[in-house]
Amino acid sequence: FNAAWCSTCKEARENLEADPAAIPAGLTIVKVDYDDSDELKQKYGVTVQHTFVQVDADGNEVAKWSGSVTADQIAKQTA
Repeated sequence: FNAAWCSTCKEARENLEADPAAIPAGLTIVKVDYDDSDELKQKYGVTVQHTFVQVDADGNEVAKWSGSVTADQIAKQTA
């Protein structure tokens, strides 16, 4: 979950867009607009804009965290 006005979200977006090859194989990152996604925020219990939620193929939450800004940091948090 990210927001255009969020400075750490912007940093994460810029890092991921600058080097998409750094994203591990098999990991897909989807941007969800924090300001326009009330249903998803409620479903996953998201309360801050810079939140990552790892989901399985059925949309079930596997892991959730905040604060990662690089592909390496994101990959280390995934289950």
